[in-house]
This record gives sequence, C-alpha cells and structure tokens, in this order.
Amino acid sequence: MSKTNHFGIAIAGLGTVGSGVAKILSDHQVGDNGLFLKSILERDPEKGPAREWFQKIPEAFVNDQESILQDPEIKVIVETIGGTGFAREFTLEALKRGKHVVTANKDLIATHGAELCAKSQSCNRHYLFEAAVAGAIPVLSLLREYFQTRDILELEGILNGTTNYILSEMETRSLGFEETLKQAQELGFAEQDPTNDIKGYDARYKLVILAYLICGQWISPSEIYLEGIDRLELPDFEYASRMGRSIKLIARMRRVEEKGNNYLQAFVLPMMLPRENVLSKIDGSTNALSLKGRFSEDISLIGKGAGSLPTASAIVSDLNRVARNEKPIPLPSNTELFQLMPFNESFFRHTLRFEVYDEPGIVGMIGKILAESGINIYALEQLPQYHRIGDAERESVIFTITLEPCSEGVLWEALDKINLASFMIQPVNVLRESL
Repeated sequence: MSKTNHFGIAIAGLGTVGSGVAKILSDHQVGDNGLFLKSILERDPEKGPAREWFQKIPEAFVNDQESILQDPEIKVIVETIGGTGFAREFTLEALKRGKHVVTANKDLIATHGAELCAKSQSCNRHYLFEAAVAGAIPVLSLLREYFQTRDILELEGILNGTTNYILSEMETRSLGFEETLKQAQELGFAEQDPTNDIKGYDARYKLVILAYLICGQWISPSEIYLEGIDRLELPDFEYASRMGRSIKLIARMRRVEEKGNNYLQAFVLPMMLPRENVLSKIDGSTNALSLKGRFSEDISLIGKGAGSLPTASAIVSDLNRVARNEKPIPLPSNTELFQLMPFNESFFRHTLRFEVYDEPGIVGMIGKILAESGINIYALEQLPQYHRIGDAERESVIFTITLEPCSEGVLWEALDKINLASFMIQPVNVLRESL
C-alpha cells in the first residue's frame, strides 16, 4: 500500500463495497494513473469487512473526516458510507474542499442528485456514480458518451439482483416467497433487512438516475409508481408459466408524445414478460437493461449487478477516469421539458388473482362490478390445486381473471369495490403485461 505517485484515494465507509475497492487497489497496487490508497475513514474498524483491513494496514485508518479533507495528497474520496444524512453533508464538504467524489450510493444520488451534481460543477470537481446502477455493467458511461440520449425512447431493466434471484427461484423451484427470501439471505444475496430490495425502492432509485442521464431532469423517487415483489405467491408463477410468461421486477421509462406535450412514463412493477423477451431469460442475481432508440436497434446490456467486486470494479473505473482527466464531465442537458405521466393513465393487460371463500355468485358479482367500470373479461381460470379448507371450516379457492386492456385508474375504481366484498380473504393481486 505504499505511495509511489501523487493520486491519493480515501475510502469513507469500509463495508462490502468499500472493502472491494480496497482489494482491487491493493491487488493492482499503483496503476498507470498513479492511484494509491492513502486513508480509510471507518468509525468501527474492528467489525465487519473492515476488520481484515485494519489488521493489515492499521496506519491507514482514521476516524476523523478532517484528516481526509485536509490531506493534500488525497485527490478523490470514495463515498461508500450509505444513507442520505451524513453522506450528503460529507460529500458536499468534500467537493467544497476541492476533492473529487466517487460513490455507489444510489439512495443519496436519487434523493439529492440535483444538489450534489450542481455543487460538483460549481467546484469544478467530479461527482461520479457509475457503480450506483447495475454494478459492473457500464450503463452510465454508455449513456454519457456513446448513445445519443435524446434518441432513446424507452428503457426497461432488471436493476436489482436480490429480487431477480428470489423470482427466479420461485419460478424454477416452486419455492414460496418467505422460504426463498431466507435462502437469499443465507447466501448473501439479500440483506438481513431486505426492505429496500423486495419493496422495489432500490430499483426505483436506479431508475431516477437513468432517467436523469437520458432526459436531463431529476425526478423525485416518490413520483415514480412502485410495487414490490412481496405480495407474489406461487399461483402467480403457475399461471404465468401456462401463459408462456416469466415474472420479473421491471423498472421502465419511456417517452410519450401526446397532444403536443412530452411525457415520461416511469414505474417499477412486477411484470409478466413473454419468454421471447430477453429480460425474461435473466436468472439469478444478474442485472440487465434494454434500450430502444429512435434510430437504433434494441440494445441489451447484461452483467453482474451487485456484490462487492462487481460494484467495486465500477468505482475503480470512475477513479481511473478522474485520474486521467481532472476536468469534470458536463451535466446532461435537454431542451425538452417532460412531465411525468400519472400512472393511473397507463394501459396494461391485467391478470387478477383472487383468494376468496367459496360461495355462490362470486364470479357474477365480480363480473358485474367490472362491467359497470367498462372492463371486459378476457379469460377466467380456477386453480383447483389451491382449493382448500380455510378458517372455521370455510372452503377457500384461488382463481385468476385476465382482463382486456384497460387503464390503471379504471381498474383501481373497480378493485376498490371488489376488495370490500365479504368473500375476499385478501386484496386482489394484480399482474400486468405491456401492450
């Protein structure tokens, strides 16, 4: 870890990703660009991944951010602290003090990206975050440097390895959600608190970043409609399989021109994909992204989307970028102003999964409510293997109804009425398919 050149690096937060960066820098020692690890900011170096490094190079560890910010040999800080509180304050101060910042903190970028990018430009410093989206897949660099982003019409992707692993196991091994989640945690694919992954927040943060690079606008994460995977059950996968479909958590953004206005449709949802769709074939913890251009053919990018070393490799790529050229990358620009399309105006083909107490007239009542909302039924299928005795000896049944395409808003109105019915055991689960 000895210094042989002038481009010092400090890592702030030596968790899973930060330790991966330390390993790559250690293995390669000093490269052509003179990168070397000078300091590590870690408040508790005796725990977690930091422990091994503290035993190797205790002299590199500091617990005072000022020692990093004041060190003239440290040119760039790798921020892998996580969160949006201290990490934001530290990043702003680092840029102000003339340090470049490289990060994988998608929560922070999606929430405060406008402020942080503007600060980096005013300070003439890099603020780079290739590692924040899709791990080792260099999608952000491609969007900045290769694609004509104004010509990208649609983007859809599998942006979270944890959820894709869970969905793949449920589909191929017929394992229940809770069992698969526990397995993912034991294998290290899921955190002990998996909320950000299974609720879809992580994928939504990444979609915010991608939308910014394509459209030049920051969208608040809360404005993007979101559903996670925690309500999916095995009957959903059995039905999808019979229809030649796979279920994936999809982050999608597309441009919509309507009546002279420019809209962005953006959402994160479990979707049923035809088997011929390249994303339906992505298994395990792999990430993938498909781009549709105005003039280009569809382009797909596939690779490891998570893990210590894949993510760290993207960070080191950004470090090399800074070392090659200390002039910061210009911010994305777009002369078009986009409005976010309300999700209730989106159209899909919907499949509804019902779990009900077995009583006469249920299908007729549901059909009547749907008809009153102007919704046509395309197909109905009962799943006899799920016909069972429920509470108080009442029989329960599961069945699916596939609808003709309709808007979300119209469907929601109908479901609000259906879910109030006394025969409903749990709210209707909705799966969607693009038109």
